[in-house]
Amino acid sequence: MPNSPIRDNYLFEFISKNALACDSSSVQEVSLVRGQILFEKEERLRNVYFPISSVASRIYLAECGHSSEVGMVGYEGVVGISLFLGNRKTYNEAIVHVDGRALRMEARAALEAFRQCGPFQIAVLRYARTMISQLSQIAVCNSLHSVEQRLCRWLLMTLDRTSTDELDLSHHFIAQLLAVRRESITCALSHLQGERLIQTSNRRIKLLDRAGVEATACECYGAIKSDFDRLLALQNANS
Repeated sequence: MPNSPIRDNYLFEFISKNALACDSSSVQEVSLVRGQILFEKEERLRNVYFPISSVASRIYLAECGHSSEVGMVGYEGVVGISLFLGNRKTYNEAIVHVDGRALRMEARAALEAFRQCGPFQIAVLRYARTMISQLSQIAVCNSLHSVEQRLCRWLLMTLDRTSTDELDLSHHFIAQLLAVRRESITCALSHLQGERLIQTSNRRIKLLDRAGVEATACECYGAIKSDFDRLLALQNANS
């Protein structure tokens, strides 16, 4: 999948193929930029986002001020899944970590499409199951594995949702998502570069040896990717 062209959002295709369920005036293609906050925690949903080439993180914000990524969304899904699960308010903050395009759809229209379009409804519920599994696996990963293993898992998950082998992200930004010190990310990236698995300078991270990074990552990446691939296969079979 890496280096393959990014197609339109998998979930939105189920809406677009059902003209009765799609109010085109409620959908707008937008450009998202790194660091852009799509939703605050407990915010009432007015729109949902279907990423195309962008990637977003779902962030848990603790009362102490610390944060941690609890989920990642790319072209396979939707940012604002709680809308379809009976809650018009967001569970977590959502922030963009890879620039790119997305489809923004008014919440009322998205919910109406969910009610009208059976294939879209099935696809959304299937995606929700995958996201719950991803959340659980990330919780395990954060508890049991080293910073370097978690970093490799996170880099691979991000690259699986992009069309390149390069990312433009600061060490500080990654550290915030992984809930670790910036120095720990810098050290881990330096070690991976010393092993010739990646190349990093300033904000750029380039993957040199995917097999090597996969071998360094913990088993959580394999578990999450298996669910991800299974979801895409099912979406393809039913689209």
